Parts: sequence; C-alpha cells; structure tokens
Amino acid sequence: MYLLDTSVLTRLRVPEILNQLRIFSEHGLSRTTLTDLEICYSASNGDEWNTLKSALEAFKRIDIEPHHFNRAGQIQERLAASGLKGRKVPDLLIAAAAEAHSLILIHYDADFDHISAITGQPSEWILPRGSVN
Repeated sequence: MYLLDTSVLTRLRVPEILNQLRIFSEHGLSRTTLTDLEICYSASNGDEWNTLKSALEAFKRIDIEPHHFNRAGQIQERLAASGLKGRKVPDLLIAAAAEAHSLILIHYDADFDHISAITGQPSEWILPRGSVN
C-alpha cells in the first residue's frame, strides 16, 4: 500500500501523475489527516472546502497519532545531527505515519529523500524530480 504526500495530491491535474496513480492504485492509496488539512487550507469558501474534502475521501485515511509526533521529533533530531535541519514539520509527520503503517511514501518533494536516508523507509518520487512544476 502507498501513502500519498500532499506534494502529489496538489498535482492531480498533471496527466502523468494521474497515470502513475492508476498504476499504484492496484495496491491501495492512502493519505493522512494532516494532508487533508494542507489540501483544504486553500479553500476559498465552505463549498470549495467540502468539494476538496470529498475528493480526498477517494483515498484511505491514515490518522496522525501522538506517537507519530515522537517519531517525527526523533527524525528531526537525526536530520539536524546530519546537517539537514529545516525539513518541514508536516513532511516529518507524514513520513512518521507512513513508516508506522509500513507504507511506501509517494511524493514530489526532495525532503523525503533526506528523511528516507535517515529512516531507511521506502519512498518514491511519483515522477522524476524536476519533471513537473
């Protein structure tokens, strides 16, 4: 099963990303509750918020739990010790949730390369880096 990062879900209008998701969907696609907040943040009104939230329900929901914060802190500490401070907090939490659920993290964000190098967890670019705006 796969966990989709916000960096993928915000690019669903890119045909190549949709094609890749069709391939991954055979094994199950999920998103986190934090991703829901990140996506719905852009809503201009209640109707748009409801539309975005409904669209996200196409993917299984993984809740961010208290132990994910602990793991995110551990990852952040190890990144800082490696000189890689400044990874985004949502990315740390999403990675911690993926790791806890043994999910492959699908993204379009270089932060996950750094996180995966620390954790050893599987992550994949949805498309090659730099191929999509």
